[in-house]
Amino acid sequence: MNAVILAGGFGSRLKPLTDSAPKPMLPIANVPMLDYVFAHLHAEGINDTVLTLGYYPEQIIEWISGYGGICSRHIVEDVPLGTAGGVRAALALLDDTFIVVSGDALENINYAAMLKSHEASGKLVTIAVTKVRDPRMFGLVEYAPDGTVTGFTEKPQEMGDGGIVNCGVYIINREALKYVPYGEKYDFARDLFPRLLTLGQINAYYHDGFWSDIGSPQAYYEANFRMLKGGFFSPLPHRYRTVSHRLGREKNTLAAYSALLTGRCYNSIVGEGAAVASDANIEGCVVLAGVTVRGFHYREIIGDGYSLPLATDFAHNLHDSADISKNFS
Repeated sequence: MNAVILAGGFGSRLKPLTDSAPKPMLPIANVPMLDYVFAHLHAEGINDTVLTLGYYPEQIIEWISGYGGICSRHIVEDVPLGTAGGVRAALALLDDTFIVVSGDALENINYAAMLKSHEASGKLVTIAVTKVRDPRMFGLVEYAPDGTVTGFTEKPQEMGDGGIVNCGVYIINREALKYVPYGEKYDFARDLFPRLLTLGQINAYYHDGFWSDIGSPQAYYEANFRMLKGGFFSPLPHRYRTVSHRLGREKNTLAAYSALLTGRCYNSIVGEGAAVASDANIEGCVVLAGVTVRGFHYREIIGDGYSLPLATDFAHNLHDSADISKNFS
């Protein structure tokens, strides 16, 4: 089983963070989101990957060239083809059964167990699902006791008591792609899955663990601090990865070695080539690469020409206390 990594989106919900970088290359605890995705795949023994690219593809192509121990190929969409359309364009590179993951989400789904569920179901597609507190930004999934998906509700209006949602991780048989038109924009959730639903060909695999789609600045901020100890899986070797270290009396700040800290910096993450000036006082901040910080900042994402204040409470899924123990620094 090889893997398709969806990495071509515009990251519109994360603007201005994504104005000059694709979402998978945004740093989480000073390493690109993509590093956590590759670490997970490698840990599961999946070392053949195909990336679908579109927005700032050259940044991702350069980065994946630095990995060791994994085969990475890619296709670049001249025009956006949607999630399913992009995978259809990569058909010649795919195994008979393959997994589709997001290049801009963090999760610790057990892919081996998911594959076992997929094979036992006999369906064309298995989707990973999990329970969230607030389903309004996601697609609700209904399924029978045997795992057969029976319905979808796109972005419900009410929060209710939470709900079961699509994680955006799929195990797919090549046969399912015959329903996807070649060279046309086509989406898994909006186009392919409703069609397969009528055929009874979708299985649900329940994930009782961590998942975040990093769909907002708030989620991005929270993910940075949740990954301070590293990801769930040991990182792949990489020629260009930023090296970071702990600073402060309580070692409560993670800073790239190339960062310059002369001001007060408490419980923060400071990126490559960034500077916290002598007149700065920051606490609970994420400082992006190359930025110079002055003045007082509390619980903000600080980028080039902007700072985004964040809420004080966390709002992840119901399983966000999982152990995160591997160190990427």
